[in-house]
Amino acid sequence: MKKLLSLLSISLLALVLAVPAFAASKPIDVYINGSKVSFTAGSPYLANNSVLVPFRVVFEKLGLQVLWDAKTGTVTGKSSNLAITLTIGSNRATVNGTVKKLTTAPVSSAGTTYIPLRFIAEATGGTAVWNSSSRSVQITTPVSKDKDEAAITALVRLSNKYFNEENATSFYSLMEESSDAESVAELNESFKAFDIKNTIDSLEILDMKADEATVYTLESSRRTGGAYTPDTEDEYIYTLVRKNGNWKISSVESQSSSILLTREQALKPAANIPQNDADAIKGMITKYYQAMNEENSTAVLATMTSYGEEYDSSIKADLDDFFASYDITYTPGISNIYYYTAKEAAIYVESKDKEASEEETYEQGLIYILSKSDTGVWTVGNTYNVYNKLVKS
Repeated sequence: MKKLLSLLSISLLALVLAVPAFAASKPIDVYINGSKVSFTAGSPYLANNSVLVPFRVVFEKLGLQVLWDAKTGTVTGKSSNLAITLTIGSNRATVNGTVKKLTTAPVSSAGTTYIPLRFIAEATGGTAVWNSSSRSVQITTPVSKDKDEAAITALVRLSNKYFNEENATSFYSLMEESSDAESVAELNESFKAFDIKNTIDSLEILDMKADEATVYTLESSRRTGGAYTPDTEDEYIYTLVRKNGNWKISSVESQSSSILLTREQALKPAANIPQNDADAIKGMITKYYQAMNEENSTAVLATMTSYGEEYDSSIKADLDDFFASYDITYTPGISNIYYYTAKEAAIYVESKDKEASEEETYEQGLIYILSKSDTGVWTVGNTYNVYNKLVKS
């Protein structure tokens, strides 16, 4: 029995020693510009202090066209300005015709040709960093300015395309942070309410680093239907980041916005409107200015459309702060209701505004968008500034 156990132990030991040393090791992960490479033809492995990988997927990820000569066992990766050639079993390779020495020759196993990863990374102008603790290789290739500029421009224009198509899910898919269902639902509600076509009139990449870019756009937004909103011209700053090898939109900040409606257009013949609605709309605007002159935030809020308790409380707090900081007298003048439906109207109002502690008087041309409630009450929703100028000093 003792002999039998001894023989069994020897057999088990032989079985363990027969398993390749790397079989029990953690698989090697390869990342190219932050994006993990998926290998289907075979797994990367370590030999002679070199990581060997299936050639095709790596060449393709590096933007190289793959050529394979089965007779000679030669693999070539080509681009417009680069040609790399390696041969199975040979420790000599060529880069644009120049012979280079390899520390580890390409090998063939189970129908797959493996090539040394570091050599390929460096031959394409990149770097390869081996992390022994995570058993991973990070390949970083040089930034292609032309390629990145094209990708960034395409991304911004694609976001505009999805916006115009009212495709909220696809629009948010271009963002750095993944959107939740609530954000998508809110954008879809906005699409239902407003029909707007947005055009990117000009686009300029202001700054571009390896993983971040800043883009300036001049855009015009024109109403094609739905709820009323004046046409605008807007300046935006986009911040983009490279995430997992792809550019994503991190943020969009409005720099300025101007109304594409002139004073003359706003004073065109009045909309066809029932007299009772015209009187109610102008009466509400009068109440609004009276409340502003009285610095009565509660009364001002009563003339405005309610969007819920939290929103109303925030507006009231802003009004309280404003009245505490300024003492302005408003004198409304000429006005014209130039847009009207049974539930919505737009009125253009000019007013002269004077701060008590200042000598100057300013004139403003403003657009007030009003909506009619189910109880028949008109209230102020949005306000837009057409112009603001000094008229007296």
